[in-house]
Amino acid sequence: MRPKICVPIVAPIRDGIIREAKQIAKLPVEMVEWRIDFFAGYEREILDVITELKRVLNEKELLVTIRTVAEGGEKNGSRFDYFETIRKILEQQTADYVDVEASRDEEKVKALCQKYSNSKTKVIGSYHDFSKTPSADEIKERLCKAKECGCYAGKLACMPKTREDVDTLLNATAAMKEEFPDFPLITMSMGELGKVSRLYGGLYGSFVSFGCVSEASAPGQVYYETMCEVFDKIYKGNRHIILIGFMGVGKSTISHELSRLALRTEIDTDKWIEEKEGRAISDIFEKEGETYFRDLETSMIDELGMIKPAIISCGGGMALRELNVRKLQAIGTVVLLTAKPETIFERVRYNTNRPLLKDNMNVDYIRQMMEKRRAYYEHAATVTVSTDGKIITEIAKEILEKWYQKVALYCAFFKMCYLSLIHISEPTRRS
Repeated sequence: MRPKICVPIVAPIRDGIIREAKQIAKLPVEMVEWRIDFFAGYEREILDVITELKRVLNEKELLVTIRTVAEGGEKNGSRFDYFETIRKILEQQTADYVDVEASRDEEKVKALCQKYSNSKTKVIGSYHDFSKTPSADEIKERLCKAKECGCYAGKLACMPKTREDVDTLLNATAAMKEEFPDFPLITMSMGELGKVSRLYGGLYGSFVSFGCVSEASAPGQVYYETMCEVFDKIYKGNRHIILIGFMGVGKSTISHELSRLALRTEIDTDKWIEEKEGRAISDIFEKEGETYFRDLETSMIDELGMIKPAIISCGGGMALRELNVRKLQAIGTVVLLTAKPETIFERVRYNTNRPLLKDNMNVDYIRQMMEKRRAYYEHAATVTVSTDGKIITEIAKEILEKWYQKVALYCAFFKMCYLSLIHISEPTRRS
């Protein structure tokens, strides 16, 4: 899912706040965060400013935040009564969201969520760690506490020291999203090392990503123009992850794992056709012939182009038509899975639903067919991954890694971030 882009307003005075809001109102972002802790005005002005911001921002969502010094905020915020101000914001019901630091006083947070459960202003329970990245279990535990308090969404931002820390944050987000799919999450790694999480965190389940227009409100924020460019490539131009390859390379099994890791719907093109036709692939081949079946595949691709991003596992002959190849490349990243003929034979030898191998179930015939199709597969593929001698999770992660790299090629900034992570995470070599 493409995350909403949220940019901050950090001007200290009212006129500057509204001036920034008018500029942001023209930009292609979905959400604006007013950081009240930057505000140098009076406490009694806060609700009026919120009302004016909503008017100026029109349809853009407004998140209001009083970030305390303990969680990386400005000193101005300490002038306001924290929970009383939050209460007034919830009672006013003008802002779309209010950020509440859930670690301050969980009982007070819970009481506010219960009392204002019907408020139009939704509570985001947040946690910030500027010194480290907690373990995956700790990340999930903190997000679960926000859920238990009755918050609409849970937010966690932490500081990574290695690339592995970024992976920990992203994988914990994915695990949390899988367990609680209806509980919205906002997660990010901060600083230079964590910039990548702001760009592809949506693939793991984060529904908001914080960027900036001019002045950043947190370390590692990316300019909104870059985020728009990268998001367009990740979530539009390269929407689907499409698996092709000879029968038996493991497309279906790997598709299951990719669906779990990337939190995407899984589609098997052969099963899709079987459901549409109301009969098995072998029956279609026997009664209608291969050409009829290939026509069904071609028409199906147009339908796939209209659905939300998914993991698509294609039949073995999908890439044999040039028209199919062009259509597949237009709707996603095409991943070629390969395996040795001997591996293929061991995987399919007892499968009776392989019409092209009927009466020819042997390694030599498989090798001949694979060689005939090799050029077609290689022509269609954006990336290639071997499945020989690897476990399923290893293959799926390699696909995602190569897919991220491919997406990075579309945007110089994203490529820079990604490659810098690889460099930084390497152990220092002695000269």
